[in-house]
Amino acid sequence: MELKGIIEKGENRSLTCCSSIEDLIIGDVSLFDWLEQLFKQDPEEHFNGNGATPEYAVKYVILDTPDLENRSFNDLSAEVIHNMIYADYEGGCYSEYTCGYGGFDYVLGKPGEGHSVFDELKEHLGKYVHFQI
Repeated sequence: MELKGIIEKGENRSLTCCSSIEDLIIGDVSLFDWLEQLFKQDPEEHFNGNGATPEYAVKYVILDTPDLENRSFNDLSAEVIHNMIYADYEGGCYSEYTCGYGGFDYVLGKPGEGHSVFDELKEHLGKYVHFQI
């Protein structure tokens, strides 16, 4: 599944009775809702260790400006990686966030403690992202 658009701040979302996270909006879509639907799990239930553990890979490409040509994720990431290796100016970044087994809570990570896709993307507010999971 793919999600692409400009990264914007969203509202705070409750994770459990005692914790919350600031949502991100990507192309008018809530990243929190999109991930929750993708994993089809209640986040509080999964945080308590009762959820399934699907296999997945999370990747994203971030550009300073939107991809007006609407290229595929593979073409876009190949160009960014090529430019990172062979050019002085990258004009974007590429990340394979993680892969393996996990679920909603693993992708969400522990906000503020690193390895949270929300924390990583929050560093690129106002930029274009092509997100794939």
